[in-house]
Order: sequence, then structure tokens, then C-alpha cells
Amino acid sequence: MRVALKLLLPSVLLTALTCNAALTFMGWQAPSNVDENREMAKPPAWNDSLSAYVRGLDAWLTDNFAFRKPLVFAFNKALYSGFDSTLARNVVVGRDGWIFGAEFDGQGSVGPRTLSDEYIAKAKQALIERKAWLDKRGIHMLVLFMPTKTAIYGNRYMPESWHFDENLPTESEQLYKALNDIMPESIVPVRQAMIQASQTAELYYRTDPHATQHGTFVAFQQLASHIERYFPQIAPSAFPPYSLKIDYYQPTAFGRMMGLPFQDASWVPVPDGEYRFTSPPPPASTALLPVGSRLTYYENSHVRKVKVALMGDSFTNRMAAIFGEVFSQSATINLNNVFEDPDDKFPAAFLDAYRPDFAVFLFVESRLVECSQGCGEFPIINPDVVRSGE
Repeated sequence: MRVALKLLLPSVLLTALTCNAALTFMGWQAPSNVDENREMAKPPAWNDSLSAYVRGLDAWLTDNFAFRKPLVFAFNKALYSGFDSTLARNVVVGRDGWIFGAEFDGQGSVGPRTLSDEYIAKAKQALIERKAWLDKRGIHMLVLFMPTKTAIYGNRYMPESWHFDENLPTESEQLYKALNDIMPESIVPVRQAMIQASQTAELYYRTDPHATQHGTFVAFQQLASHIERYFPQIAPSAFPPYSLKIDYYQPTAFGRMMGLPFQDASWVPVPDGEYRFTSPPPPASTALLPVGSRLTYYENSHVRKVKVALMGDSFTNRMAAIFGEVFSQSATINLNNVFEDPDDKFPAAFLDAYRPDFAVFLFVESRLVECSQGCGEFPIINPDVVRSGE
């Protein structure tokens, strides 16, 4: 009996190791990049170095051993559910399932950041140059900065230890103030309208930093009213009668960062009947778009002949279908992944060839930030051709 007990522990250990090794090499529940929001180690390749191969094998086994995925998930779930916490960088767990990106400017407050006079002067000059270059080509410039999720919902759902000072102007409001006297027709404030609408609707995803389709639609309504006020002769058609239908979204950005399979929902304005736009091959001018840009192109023969180019970050994605319903031609260009070069950040060659009625620049206002080039900031340096006024 005593001998049997002595053999039990090593037998169980050997069985567990053998089972784990077999399941590992079979790829059972192998974790993916999405599970841990990082690049997982790949199987090593032999390159005539035993030590390098062993290091590679060790890294692969560490990242891919059987049971790693459920163990990591259980740990992340316990942190989130039991402690309202996460190890994900720059993520803050709020109340009632709301999660925020941490754009903090101090110990006990959350933005807005106060932009320096020098930065505002540079951004102002960049937009003046941009407008002059577009005006020369008969293109009307519109600039719309989407509020951050914190600017709309922060004080309602952030932890009590954080506070969003609603008495301070946000980054875009600081820039708008500097531009209001010289180009009111080109700047489209949306924050106050979104705060008002947020009292009765969720305009941002709870577990993602982006505005929902409904929130994007509220911003579009402000844009449409702005165009009707300043450019009534070339205003696009009204959005058709619609119903709100629910749409589900997974995986969400914060879910990926936290290693949790969040599913979020949004109300989507869906035209009664059917969508009227089509997705034909884009015009030849789109070949001039910078490498890394992502194009969504629609045409609509049921509306007024008004042509638009929408450019910006990932907040443009949910605006594309809305624009498709009201503009006869709409080119939506996500510039998130282009090179950090002024010629790529402002696609002048494309705009010169495409010649839309409106060039709309849409970015989330947290990109109005003073940082080294390449941090994802709103571009405040124009290409030489724009700066020269050619």
C-alpha cells in the first residue's frame, strides 16, 4: 500500500505531462493573437543552431501549451468580474459594464487635455492651407472631430476616482474656437448634440472606444444640418425614412485587449425597404490613394448628384453606409495605416483627380495631441503642394 502511494504522485505527474504534451502538439485550444492581444510565438524553424532552436521551442511551448487559453481566460475573467480590473494597458473598467480607454492627464482627472497655443496655431495654419488648396479646386472642406467616449459618458460610468471636467473645452472645442472667426462654414461641432442624444440612447459601445452606428448617425445629422445651412444649393438628399434595428459586434476592441469575448450591441438606422446604394468598381482616381489606405466606395442613382470624399481614422468606417444613402458618389478612406508622411496623410493627388463637392475630414478628437510624429496624431503638417498653395 505504501509503495503504491509513493508511485501514485509520479504516475499522476507523468500522465498529466504526457497528456499536456500530446494535446499541445495536437493544437488543442491553441491560443490566437486575439486571445492575448499580441503576436504569439510560432513553431521554431531549424537554422543550423541548436541553441536558437531550443530557445524558439521554449517560447512556442510557453505560448501554446494545452490549457493556456482556458487558464488565461479564467484569470482575465476573475479580474474583470471579481475586482472590476484588468491588466490591459490604458484600459479602465467602469460601472455597469462600461469600459474606457485611459487618456489621463493627471492623478485624479481625465482629459480634456489643454492644447498649447503653439499647437493650436500649427493646427489652425494647417487647416487654413488645406481649405485654400481645396477652395481653388471648387471643393468645400468640412472638419468634424468625434468626441471621445469619455467626453460623453465619463462622468456617468467612470470609476468614482476619476472625473471628467465638463466645464473645460475639449481638444476640438479649443481648436474650433480659434477657427470660428475665419471659417465657420468648415467646422462641424457635434459634442453638445451627442451629449443631448446620449440621455436616451447608447451612442458608444460599452466595451469598445468607437461610436455605435446610432452615435455616428447623430453626428451625421449635425453634419447634414451644417451643410444645409452653409451650402444649401449643393446639400445632399435627406436620409430616407428608417427604422432602428439591433446589430451585434464581436470581438470588441477592449475585449481583445482584455482577452475576453465581449459582444456589444448597437441600434442601426436601416432605411425602410432596402439600402439604395451600390458598390461598383471605384473610379480611376482611387489608384492615387496612398498605400495602406482602405477605401469604401458607393454610388446612389436615387439621390441628388453630390459627390463626397470622407477621410480620417477608424471612426469613418460606420459613416460609410450613411453617406452611401445620401450622396450620389461617396469615397470613404480610412487613413489609419498609411505611412507617416504628409503626402499620405492628406491625399492631394487623389482629391485633385476625384474632385468631390465636399472633402470631409473625420477624426476622433483624442488625435488632437502634441506628440512625436507617428503616435497616431491628427496631421497638422501638409504636403508641400498644399503649403505652397499650388
